[in-house]
Amino acid sequence: MERIRALRDAFHMTPHPQTPGQPRVTLSKKASVPAPTRLGVLGGAYNPITLAHLAVAEAAMVHFGIDEVLFLLPQVPPHKTIFGASLEQRLEMMRLAVADAPYAAVGLSTHGLFVDMYEGLLAVYPQRPQVYFLTGRDAAERILAWHYDDAETALKRMFESFQFIVCSRQGPFSLPDDPLLTPYRDRIHSCVLPPQAGSGPPVDAISATEVRERCERGLPIDDLVPAPVAAYIAAHKLYAASSPTQLDAGSSPA
Repeated sequence: MERIRALRDAFHMTPHPQTPGQPRVTLSKKASVPAPTRLGVLGGAYNPITLAHLAVAEAAMVHFGIDEVLFLLPQVPPHKTIFGASLEQRLEMMRLAVADAPYAAVGLSTHGLFVDMYEGLLAVYPQRPQVYFLTGRDAAERILAWHYDDAETALKRMFESFQFIVCSRQGPFSLPDDPLLTPYRDRIHSCVLPPQAGSGPPVDAISATEVRERCERGLPIDDLVPAPVAAYIAAHKLYAASSPTQLDAGSSPA
């Protein structure tokens, strides 16, 4: 309880970002599987997409019976500024990463908050599958601890619409001891990731930040990203120290 209060206090002075207009999701790659009954949504800046993103998707399918995973890129970043690759380049790298994955869809969202993404999904998935947002431990803690104007109403709106699958990156996830979360304990699930992504490094050691830093130093990234993504980055000289820095929209916390 003290931890969740401390986190809420830390976010007290930060306004929760809002994007005007009706949320809309557009698919740039559709999954080649039947209409899902359980849809996993993995939102992020994808700057760039990594093997860790794919490990999260695969773990959710194995442990929670997810039929389809939508890798969803927000146009507008609520909490971060994106450098190094344009929106179009990041979207193309996402398509390349999952081109041969029948379970995977790739989409673009006008909004970055989970509740808005969900609203945008309704037109794309009219069959109304059960929706699970896939997220890491740190992002889940941030979302659950955010100092909303009306936390009870905000949490109710979220968890009546969708569920969370929280992956234990950089440490295990444990649900905060907060009475506001008690009604939703059965809609917030923990997921253990495999220790390694294939024959590469530990999943916890794979991040988009590490990819960008290696590129800047001219080091190989083949063990951090899918091969087509590594080739695309090299061909377009993305994230290299000598390449022009680009600013674009990107990630989402909630």
